[in-house]
This record gives sequence, C-alpha cells and structure tokens, in this order.
Amino acid sequence: MVLTKPEALEMFKQNPFKVQLIQAKIPENGKTIAYRCGPLIDLCTGPHVQTTGRIKSMQVTKSSAAYWLGKNLNDDLQRVYGVSFPTDKEMKEYLRIQEEIAKRDHRKIGLDQKLFEFNEVASGSAFFFPNGAVLYNKLMQIIRQEYKFRGYKEVMTPNMYNADLWRKSGHWDKYQKNMFIIR
Repeated sequence: MVLTKPEALEMFKQNPFKVQLIQAKIPENGKTIAYRCGPLIDLCTGPHVQTTGRIKSMQVTKSSAAYWLGKNLNDDLQRVYGVSFPTDKEMKEYLRIQEEIAKRDHRKIGLDQKLFEFNEVASGSAFFFPNGAVLYNKLMQIIRQEYKFRGYKEVMTPNMYNADLWRKSGHWDKYQKNMFIIR
C-alpha cells in the first residue's frame, strides 16, 4: 500500500515507534510503503510473502537486545531473526551450509589458533599475538605489492572519527555500545 504521511500516522497511531519513524523520516508531502499479509500490516521496504501458507519450515536463528534508534537512553527492544523455506529439505540444506560457513569463520579460527584476541578495552580491534602479527605483516606485504602492480598509492586514515561518519554509514545504530567514544 502506498500511504501519505497522514494516512501512515493514522494507520500506526497505536505504535509509538512507528509514529516516531513516520514523523522523522517521511517529508510532509511524502509517501511511504506498507505491506499487508493477512491481518498484518507493516511499514517495510518489503515485500512480505504473499501468503504464509507457502512457509512450511521456519527457524529462529538468533535474537538480540537493542536500544530504540541505537540510543542507550531509549527503550530496550528485542530483535528476533529467522529464516523460512517452502520445504524442510531446503531448510536442512540451508542449515548445513551455515554450519560449514561457521567452521571457516576467520574470527573463530584466529582465536582457536591463538593468532589474535579481542578485548573490550578496544572493541572491534584485534590484539595480534606473534604468529598473528607474522600473518598480518605478510598480508600487508601482499596488499602493498598489489597496490604497486595496479598503480595505486597507499593512503592511511585516522583511527578515530567524528560520530557523524558512523551515523551516516549505519554503524552507529548497530555498534555504538562497543565503540570507544571520546566526549
């Protein structure tokens, strides 16, 4: 459904979160899209499935807590992630592939092989152990060779940025609680 801003505000008036999004994101003469699936109507870039009857197999894959709009003074929300498939066979194949991917996860392999570790004193930044440092430096050597071969010149950027960069990129909403913030 294509809705004007007043139509959307009326439709979702019982949901303060959606009202806040509509007021903040939709220009006064703008429009938005909502999708309907049976009795469910949702603001969404969509589309939703046309009928839930096509879903024969589903599984919750993870859940996480989040602050509304990524701000720690806002309400806590619970995010639930899941997948669905038209058959159990497709679900089983998807889960098998996910298990194989997990076995090759560089974050797990690096920890298992004691190449690096992460610590909350510098969230998102690796502390490399001796063998990890050797690999890191070898990779940097290869990257620098590729730069030269392809005609690029190396640049270096700051390690700290104004929070506006992270808001623009979308990282702020997802990772703010783990970011090192200077006030």
